Amino acid sequence: MKILVLEDNINLLELIQEELEEQGFEVVCFKDGLDALENCIGGFDCFVLDINVPNMDGLTLLKEIRARDKSTPAIIISANFELENLKKAYTHGCNDFLKKPFYMYELETKIKQWCHLEETKRLIDGFTYDIQTNTLFNADKEAIKLTKKERRFLSLLIKNQNRMTSLEYIEDYVWEGESNTSAGLRSMVKRLRAKLPEGMIVSHHFGYEIKTY
Repeated sequence: MKILVLEDNINLLELIQEELEEQGFEVVCFKDGLDALENCIGGFDCFVLDINVPNMDGLTLLKEIRARDKSTPAIIISANFELENLKKAYTHGCNDFLKKPFYMYELETKIKQWCHLEETKRLIDGFTYDIQTNTLFNADKEAIKLTKKERRFLSLLIKNQNRMTSLEYIEDYVWEGESNTSAGLRSMVKRLRAKLPEGMIVSHHFGYEIKTY
């Protein structure tokens, strides 16, 4: 799982990165809000944003993110716990607010809760998907080998189950901000479908959806 962390306190930033990486997360760190904005479309599963950072504050960044991405969890961390900041954070689309100083356990717990990392999703025909390990199992409980892009595509659809995920969002997430063609996406989906029960991945004109229970 890939997490973007925006924090201008270098000691705290390094601590967050170290602790989250020990939990098995991929962590991309920024100290500057504009730098984070330029790199925030890169397949992230969670945003951890400080408010008071150089050049663009975390709340403005969150507003920019939400203009494109409505569903990826965002956690605001700040020493400023004033009501006005709380209102603005939730108005701009944050999922949770953590007051500094905090225990790393609190941050890790919130990330796991909002990203549903402890869940196993039941799919059709006895297939299941372990969200924490990004592992697909068939009806015989055998793990099915997936490429990195196939795992990212499948996990994204599962996180957005029961609604269509747009082609633009899929390409941003699966290719982690790198350029891609529609033919490349269709080819990847075709290979993945060969490993899955028929009808599990549903095509729409502007995106894809996964069929679950």
